[in-house]
Amino acid sequence: MKTLLPHSIKTLITVMTFVIAGGLTVTKVSAQGKVEVDSLLNAYYGGKQNTEERIQTLLELSYNGIIPPEDRLKYADSLIQMGKKFGLPKRVFNGYMNKSYAYYDMSDFEGNIRESLIALELADSLNNGYQGALYDNLAYTYSKVNNPTEAERYFRKALELHLNQEEKDYEHLGKSYFNISDFYLRQNKLDSAINYLNLAESTFAKLGPSPYDSIRDGKATQICLLANLGVYHFKKGDYDKARPLIEQGAQGFQVIWPEASLEYYNYLIDLAQEQKNYKQAESYAKRAAEIGKNTRTNTELAKVYLNLYELELQKKDYKTALEYYQTHRAYYDSAINLPTIQRMSNMRNAFEMANKQKEVDLMAKEAEIQQLQAKRQRTISYISVGLVVLLGLLIFGLFNRMKYVRKTSRIIEIEKNRSDKLLRNILPDETASELKNYGKVKAKQFESVTVLFADFQGFTKYSENMDPEELVNRVDFYFSKFDEIMERFDLEKIKTMGDAYMCAGGLPFPTEDHATRMIMAAFEIIDFVEQVKNENPDDPTRFRIRVGINTGPVVAGVVGTKKFVYDIWGDTVNIAARMESNSIPGHINISENTYHLIKDRFDCTYRGEVDVKNKGMMRMYYVNPINSSQRNEVIREMSISQTS
Repeated sequence: MKTLLPHSIKTLITVMTFVIAGGLTVTKVSAQGKVEVDSLLNAYYGGKQNTEERIQTLLELSYNGIIPPEDRLKYADSLIQMGKKFGLPKRVFNGYMNKSYAYYDMSDFEGNIRESLIALELADSLNNGYQGALYDNLAYTYSKVNNPTEAERYFRKALELHLNQEEKDYEHLGKSYFNISDFYLRQNKLDSAINYLNLAESTFAKLGPSPYDSIRDGKATQICLLANLGVYHFKKGDYDKARPLIEQGAQGFQVIWPEASLEYYNYLIDLAQEQKNYKQAESYAKRAAEIGKNTRTNTELAKVYLNLYELELQKKDYKTALEYYQTHRAYYDSAINLPTIQRMSNMRNAFEMANKQKEVDLMAKEAEIQQLQAKRQRTISYISVGLVVLLGLLIFGLFNRMKYVRKTSRIIEIEKNRSDKLLRNILPDETASELKNYGKVKAKQFESVTVLFADFQGFTKYSENMDPEELVNRVDFYFSKFDEIMERFDLEKIKTMGDAYMCAGGLPFPTEDHATRMIMAAFEIIDFVEQVKNENPDDPTRFRIRVGINTGPVVAGVVGTKKFVYDIWGDTVNIAARMESNSIPGHINISENTYHLIKDRFDCTYRGEVDVKNKGMMRMYYVNPINSSQRNEVIREMSISQTS
């Protein structure tokens, strides 16, 4: 089954709340709307308007959705300046609010949040009743940048504000119910989602026909409610109920609301693939690409072209698949900004912690040697002053000093070599060189890396009953062998955490066959553990090992200023850990990402799905064992040296 990603269904706030800033009406995306915009522009640039008329025209130009958002930003800034100049705080508020909408349409979510917070502060001082709309706007934007905690907080603030009004505003209350329902739907909290969706429907019913329906050339409110009900049925697995409802949303918003249309088309693509109707899925995807090609809905277009890429792979049209994937990456890169990497706590076992401490001690010793060198220079100066009267003593002293210098130089060279060796044991060679040359390491993005997690079954039980030193020695025995295997296959050990061992392939130097190398290394790890278990049947620590592997993009870098740690981050790492935790001893459990890279070389068995946080359901496969001749053939192809 194709992984269900949490599609971002645009909330009703974009359809309805945005249209009320400054008492405006929505301009339809039509020929009539274009004429109205031209009329506004002619009036503004004609130079015949008085101040009040000019401000009103700026208000409309800064909001009108037909005008490009970059131009709307300029009109909003002019509106803010004139509002401040003539003491019109309401127009200053309108300017900031309309700037936030323009930034949203540009997918500049940071700008949207910044301007929305300014507008919210002004709304509080004016008490103009727009706080709820701004809370909903902030909530939706935070959900777009994958901050569900802040998103839920603002959705609930908006809902609480509307519920606590003495005289209920059913229009805005209904929107708040819908928005929080939509949020829970994207978070796959389906019971909460359907509960709030029902509340939204019953609340809108109290209003009668919505004034916004006629503005948007169709029943926009009803379409949103039914389309999201379709998404709910889809996620519950009731595809027959889901399809017509989602199709209504996809088709109903094609012209007036392309982003929502694309999101619903992406659901239809997923639904068709779930039912293995790939021809229908391709039809939906191509229709969505056509609708979105002249829009700024880069996030949804990235998903559309990713689906087209997967469909072409299904047909084995690899050339077309590559073209679609390149288009997907272009849209994806233009819509997604890599968030700031937060420093993480160093988690190492006692052996690795000792190595880090040695590194610090060596750095301190280098500083001490530098002090000795400075002292030596001072001593040479003192000797030079007494050269004439103490020539004989100077010759004797100089001879001894030369011996001392040679000895010190040897000590410096030995300690420097030890320092370099320890640093390269801790960090990859390229990273260690960069750290020595520049004093810091720049974080790097790797598009395709294979990550392996392995841990011992029942380790906690052994750790409670064994002597600590014996347990550490035993784990070190296994991990030292694992390190040898990693080195032989040109893979990079990242870290160990207790009984867990983590490594990666494809960094710091990208390679084409990192997934294959990792599978071969995993076979040797399992073989080694099984060999030790069989050779020592009376050993109380006859461990069995679980292995999980995933492939995808990661960010790699060094954290810390004294105890340096080379680490990697990203969803790829989290999914690899989930593959390991859902494996069983003696098996190699891989994700679907890795499966697609190695399936032509290794025989695999599909074993079901696992729910991965923030990713949905993901397929898993076991890599079936291969015989020695098959292994030798793979090793020869990769030019890896044979073990003796």
